[in-house]
Parts: sequence; structure tokens; C-alpha cells
Amino acid sequence: MYHPSDHDVDLSEEEFRLLRDFIHERFGLYFEDGQRASLRSRLVGRLASLDLMSFEDYYHYLRFGPQRAEELERMVSHLTNNETYFFREMPQLQVFADHVLRSLKERKLTEASPRRTLRVLSAGCSTGEEAHTLAMIVYDSGQFFWNWDVQVVGVDVDHLALEKGRRGLYFHNSFRSLSPALLGRHFVRQGSGGTVKEAIRRMVSLRHGNLVDPASFDGLAPVDVVFCRNVLIYFSDVMILKVVRSFYDLLAPGGYLFLGHAESLSRITDLFTAIRFQGAIVYQKPLPGAERR
Repeated sequence: MYHPSDHDVDLSEEEFRLLRDFIHERFGLYFEDGQRASLRSRLVGRLASLDLMSFEDYYHYLRFGPQRAEELERMVSHLTNNETYFFREMPQLQVFADHVLRSLKERKLTEASPRRTLRVLSAGCSTGEEAHTLAMIVYDSGQFFWNWDVQVVGVDVDHLALEKGRRGLYFHNSFRSLSPALLGRHFVRQGSGGTVKEAIRRMVSLRHGNLVDPASFDGLAPVDVVFCRNVLIYFSDVMILKVVRSFYDLLAPGGYLFLGHAESLSRITDLFTAIRFQGAIVYQKPLPGAERR
């Protein structure tokens, strides 16, 4: 049987637009006009796997094929960038550790009905390094023991990445920003890698979800902090606004949103108040009665 090779299947402009719009609609990811070759290189292997002759055939398979749901899951792992590691972008994590956690605890304990709960969301969590990092920071702060209910939830669209994260076994590339002290404190050596210790893993759950689908966050509200870093750079402005509105609805009043250092809401929405720290900007959902600056 003839199999198309990586070298003889072209992605026409029309096919590119069909697939780009489909991917954008489903996952929020947006490929610019100049990224046609990139999209082709990411997906051409799927044609051979399915014995398809053209990208138009692949588009119709994604729309109408009998196993389209399974193929969508396979496809998304070829589209997403799972580049991540523990304690990435330290200035933001320092703000989370030194300011946000203390502020949240003080506010919660001074409410009319004090709540000893802390909910943190890692949106676009990939293989779970960020979610486990946040749990480690909360644990090391020492502020949330003694009857506090702490949950760090990671959400990602890639099933394969989530499976790796649930195993909790990581290797050298994930440890590039981790000090020997933190490595020894939070990991058990296992062969050439390390497994996250049980005290941290108990705080973390990873679940499948699509950030552009609000139903993916069902049952999570109210959340105190959302981390969505280095994800929205791949989205169109329309989809960024849609996702950020979901975060707004999800967050408790006074809750915090962390984006990647290259990401900004300044031209997207004024729903949040931007708070500037040295080396980091954090977005806060206003408390009732608070004026946005």
C-alpha cells in the first residue's frame, strides 16, 4: 500500500487555513500565515499513520472520521510545546511565596467566617512541573498546616503529558533550576531521575481539560490563584479574552492571576488590576467595592 512520505505531501494554502481555523476553534492555538511550514512538519506524520493522501483528507478525518476523538488527542500532543521545568521564572514564584500566600492567609483568617482553604490552579500544566513547584512553595512556606485544606490542580489538554505528570518521576532536564537542597527535600532518588515525595503529591491533582472550554473548570471555583504562564502566547487575542474571562469567573474576589513574563493583558481586558513587583507583574481580581487602577 502506498504511504505518503514526509517529503511529498504539500500543505496548500487552502488546507492550511482549514486546519488552522479548526485547531483555533477547538484548542485556542493560532498559527500565523507564516507558520504554514511549522504546522505541516508537526502533522505530516499523522497522515502516514492513518494512510491518508492529503491534508484535506486529514481535515475531513478530524471532522467526520469514526475515531476522530482519539485522533484529536494524538494531534494535540504534536501541537503543544511541553517545555517546562521546576521553579521556572523565579521572580514570579518569589512574589507568590513572599506576598501572595501571606496576603491570602491574612484575608481568609480575618473574614467573618474564616476559611482554611487554599486553591491554586496551574492552567496548561503540561507534565506537572509547575503544579508540583507551587505545592512545594506552599509546603515550604509553613503557613498552611494545622487544619488547612490545600489543593493544587493542574489542567492540560494533552493526555500523554498528564500521564507523565501523574507518575511524578522526573529527570535531569526538569531539574535545571532546582537547587540540591530542594532536590533532596522534595524528591526520592529513583535511578537516573527523582520521584516527587508523597507529602507534595498528595496536594496535587492533574486533570484533563481544554482551556477554551469553560466546562473544563467545573467544580473548581472559587480558586485563589491561577498560574497560566507561557500558554497564551500561542493563542489569538479573541481566545485569550475568552480564557481570561473564564479565569475571572473562577477566581475568588481578590484572587491572583500569574501570566508568563512575555504575556500581558494590557490590550486585552481591564477586568483585572495589574500589581507591579520587581521582575514580575501579577493580576488581581478586584475585591468588592475596590476601584480598578
